[in-house]
Amino acid sequence: MAEKDYYDILGVKKAAGADEIKKAYRGLAKKFHPDKNKGNKDAENKFKEISEAYAVLSDKEKREQYDRLGKEAFHFGGQGGANPFQGGGSPFGGFDFSQFSGGGARARGGRRSTAGGGAGGFTDIFSDLFGGGASFQQGPERGADLEAELTIDFRDAILGTTMDLVIGGKGVKVKIPEGVSDGQRIRLRGKGSPGGNGGQAGDLNVLIHVRPHPLFERRGDDVYIDLPIKVGEAIRGGEVEVPTIHGPVRARIPAGTQGGQTFRLRGKGVKKKAGAFGDHYYRIEITVPKSTAPEVLEAADAIDAAYGEDPRAKLNTGL
Repeated sequence: MAEKDYYDILGVKKAAGADEIKKAYRGLAKKFHPDKNKGNKDAENKFKEISEAYAVLSDKEKREQYDRLGKEAFHFGGQGGANPFQGGGSPFGGFDFSQFSGGGARARGGRRSTAGGGAGGFTDIFSDLFGGGASFQQGPERGADLEAELTIDFRDAILGTTMDLVIGGKGVKVKIPEGVSDGQRIRLRGKGSPGGNGGQAGDLNVLIHVRPHPLFERRGDDVYIDLPIKVGEAIRGGEVEVPTIHGPVRARIPAGTQGGQTFRLRGKGVKKKAGAFGDHYYRIEITVPKSTAPEVLEAADAIDAAYGEDPRAKLNTGL
């Protein structure tokens, strides 16, 4: 079986620059490092393989020899001349990979062994990539963010509430702030997946869906409602009760109010981010009796006689 090409092992092209090679190696080394794959022989072999490839391709002189002669350049007595690695057939002949799995083999006097890897040893390469000494310890890792969805009532979206949400078999309290809108996301910091090696937990992002209300309609920070009134109330005017999301409010209807007229109640809408409130608008709908009793028809005739002009007169202009 043909030996694997060092460039293929790192997943880079032959023309790749030093930074690209280092970046590729860094990602693979973290993925297959023995500390993260304890007892996994395949991962250990893969780690050795990518480390060998990087040891050659990260060194300008060794890379030039490899590009000319391939791995034969590093076989003792091969065409490449003197073996640039001590130990023969591999740039890692005699290299002790156990030094990267926690304890690490040390030479006498407390120094780490530099067997293999050329001048300075492969430990210098690994230290250059991950910082500190030759031993690589997996640092804290932040947990993954989680996504969830929650459907709430219109009133709860406007006034705020606290909801229970089960995520991954665990109950989570979700505080719904005043004025949350349909399609908005609420981030709960630290409520996602737990971190690794003492790292902080991820976040929980909750997508909010708001159920429509049978009476109220939200437009931005304002709330709208259609308000039915009687014919007499429209003619005489008077005081009526207007439902709002914050509770009923008594409001004055002017005499002669027309159907379709819209009135405003300030500050009875949705709470804004700055702390102020939007407004509540009510649109007048004039309802008529369904009765056709004689007295009702007589009253209707009297009302019709009170019109000074045909209310549809303007519709005939321009025809």
